[in-house]
Amino acid sequence: MKSMRSRISFLIVALLLQACGAAQTPYLGTCGKTPNLELMSLTMYRDPLPEARKIDEWRAIIRSDSSAVCQTTLTVVDAETKKVISLETKIDLTLGANEVPLYSIDDYRLSGNQACFEVNAYINGQQAPLESPRPFCARTIEKGWWSMR
Repeated sequence: MKSMRSRISFLIVALLLQACGAAQTPYLGTCGKTPNLELMSLTMYRDPLPEARKIDEWRAIIRSDSSAVCQTTLTVVDAETKKVISLETKIDLTLGANEVPLYSIDDYRLSGNQACFEVNAYINGQQAPLESPRPFCARTIEKGWWSMR
């Protein structure tokens, strides 16, 4: 009986310690050392897209230089306003190119003549730098149509 009580006590203490040690940030993700990350490609689906329609999905290709698996939280943001325009996506990044689908928030619509986008990455509760070889922008191509091509 005493052995059972001590096991239960140990389990309760272990669970409490685990709950206290959990990260208190909305951007979870774990990795030993923050890897060098590069946003190689960002596209929207459908492309071209009618002006009033929401973007269904973003498709990002992110290169990681880490041989370790890095749990990362990703978001797409409007480059000008820095407003988050996608749902948070948690993914395990591995060495090399990682193709990641990201889903747009319901109320975001393209407007103006051009809109540029960035991807934010969070690892271990901190924003991780995400280099990019070029800006990723959507432009009006015909009256009422947008494209990133």
